[in-house]
Amino acid sequence: MRAARQRGLRVAALLALTLVACAQLPASRQPSPDIQQPHLVSLTSDECHALVHDDASLDSLRQALARSLDYLEHVPPDRQLPALDQHVTVGALQSILTALLGSSDPAQEVCDRLRLYRVELPKPLLVTGYYQPELPASRERTARFQYPLYRTPSDLVDVDLGQFCDGCGGRTGHGRVQDGKLVPYYSRAEIDAGVLTGSGAELAWLDDPVEAFFLHVQGSALLRFDDGVHMEISYSSSNGRPYTSIGRVLIDQGKMARDAMSLSALKDYLRTHPDEQAGLMAANQRYIFFRTVVVGPIGSAGVPLTAGRSIAADASIYPPGALTFLRIDPRDQPSANGQQPAFQRFAVIQDTGTAITGPNRIDVFWGAGSTAETIAGEMRNPGELYLVLPHEEPLGLGSP
Repeated sequence: MRAARQRGLRVAALLALTLVACAQLPASRQPSPDIQQPHLVSLTSDECHALVHDDASLDSLRQALARSLDYLEHVPPDRQLPALDQHVTVGALQSILTALLGSSDPAQEVCDRLRLYRVELPKPLLVTGYYQPELPASRERTARFQYPLYRTPSDLVDVDLGQFCDGCGGRTGHGRVQDGKLVPYYSRAEIDAGVLTGSGAELAWLDDPVEAFFLHVQGSALLRFDDGVHMEISYSSSNGRPYTSIGRVLIDQGKMARDAMSLSALKDYLRTHPDEQAGLMAANQRYIFFRTVVVGPIGSAGVPLTAGRSIAADASIYPPGALTFLRIDPRDQPSANGQQPAFQRFAVIQDTGTAITGPNRIDVFWGAGSTAETIAGEMRNPGELYLVLPHEEPLGLGSP
């Protein structure tokens, strides 16, 4: 784990990207049964040309490419990033994105001058979605607005685990100091019970505990105050506790069927079972703290996300900032609006997520508002992923 008024997040743009004039895709390639480890397979130029057809606007792609370049400019160019069984340098990714940013035909550029690699996986790729909710809010607690959103508390300590553990480089822990010892930070249940009340960390209040809970999953929001002012908030930090899917909890308890699981179904369950709300929410100990941003939502790469172009992936497996080609196939059953958002397009890795781990998970950012919520909340689709990498090894592809 993210401004309805910024370009690329408008509902009209979202619809243009996902639901209009979108050709039906053939069924996903099924992984070969003999694949044991995730790896990359190079496509020929002819195979690339036969595959790559981008169904979204060139402007949205350029926006996403420029934002990835903003991120990569702050990373040493010789740093090697993981790309499944290979590595690619930051400098090579910068060269790729710069070339495509100025191209009038990115697909031709990729197929003729670069190289497209298919991600081969032992299990099918699962593609889900997330979005930026727009929520009414108050700057003060009132009879209506009683559910706080917190900025990062002053007693939250970030710990660079690489200083304490061999092999823990790049990992960060979170805790607090108690009696001279570092202890885990408060759990969701403790925070919901009021342990931070009056701490001065309150950022705003919401009027719906269910929306407040799922805001912690989405990681960003556009808050609307009664005086007409809007506030963009995005992920700042967490309490460091483990993430647990309450959907998984309900499935394991036999209270919801796996094939009926969706964001709207989860919200409906919580609202129709108020006596179970606190317990289910507490099962997910992870708690998110927020910050205000000028333009958002902001992904883990530190740049604003672009609707339909930004994706979240496991940064230990896929290179942050890199360009991919993603095909998402529609599920058999129609969505609430009668159509599944099948697409095939370039997408850029600009975010991560607590639940987006391993090579078989990709999360697509769908924008802001109710339309984005409908699409993202129902998406659990098979897909295919391809990485755009240099044509030759001297440009950065190879073992570390």
